[in-house]
Amino acid sequence: MGGTSASVWLSLPEDLRVSAQARLETDKVGWLTTVAPDGTPQTSVVSFLWDGETILFYSRPDTWKLRNMAGNRRVSFHLNCDDIGNQMVAIEGDAWIDEAAPKSNAIPAYLAKYEEPYRRWDMDPGETAREFSVAVRIRATRIRAW
Repeated sequence: MGGTSASVWLSLPEDLRVSAQARLETDKVGWLTTVAPDGTPQTSVVSFLWDGETILFYSRPDTWKLRNMAGNRRVSFHLNCDDIGNQMVAIEGDAWIDEAAPKSNAIPAYLAKYEEPYRRWDMDPGETAREFSVAVRIRATRIRAW
């Protein structure tokens, strides 16, 4: 997918931009919302990797989120906020299946980020890469943070 979300990021004040991007690098999970053909929102928790321009996550092949994105690639992705609603990061954007992306267990940054969670979740990186085999990217079109 062409284009860049750089100008979207530049619309945020520098302190919020730096904080939001740091959280995208370190937070382990985010919340993805897609919309079904009948207009029903569907939210899923996903593990992800921020590469500086896009959010990359992996899905099982036969899921509602993929079916929803096939009909409407507009999505929302947000990180958990603190217990009083501060440190909020919400991203609206376009999602697409990235058939050229390597499997998650072939990306050193992904393996490093999820080394400890894989142990806690009792998951094997190779098995997880086979099960969650569809790579999806999100490019931001709007970002809200406070």
